[in-house]
Amino acid sequence: MRELEFLPPEYLRARFHRRVRFLRSWLLLAMALAMVLWSCQMGFWVQDAQAELAALCGTGSAVDAEVAKVRKLRAEGQLYSRRIEAVALLRPRVMVTDLLAALAGLLPAGIVADDVTVDHSPHGQPEQARIRLAGVAPSETAVTQLLAAMEASPAFEGAVLVESKPVAGETTGRRSFIVAADAEIAPPPKE
Repeated sequence: MRELEFLPPEYLRARFHRRVRFLRSWLLLAMALAMVLWSCQMGFWVQDAQAELAALCGTGSAVDAEVAKVRKLRAEGQLYSRRIEAVALLRPRVMVTDLLAALAGLLPAGIVADDVTVDHSPHGQPEQARIRLAGVAPSETAVTQLLAAMEASPAFEGAVLVESKPVAGETTGRRSFIVAADAEIAPPPKE
């Protein structure tokens, strides 16, 4: 049940405004107190941060030696990398061992190689070499098989029979031969 008011309306309005002002003043007081407490806390945080900074400034000299070591190791690593690149540039792209391995797999039975000559960069191209093979074959067919095998191989191109003649003083049909070819071996994969 609602309470009956016998007071005039001006008085009731004034009483309401007094209560609102009272609440406002308490809210302002609470906010002011909160701001004071917050500023005190911020002061403590700043003091703690300054103390940590001071502590870290004193330990910088201990870390400086480690940083210097890391920089020195990086410089040495870069120097070694440049040396490895220089050595890789000095090495020919077409390796003689690769050419000989490819040629050994192509020789038909009965062919004996007496002389193998490898000339690097015949046309100024670093990934090519010229190979010259001289030897003895049991027959002209074996020489033809060698030429066909070299032409079919991806390692050699332009195989040409320079000379083929019977071996002097033999009646068995053995022939001496000279074959020249351009070799192109794929460069080694970069690491």
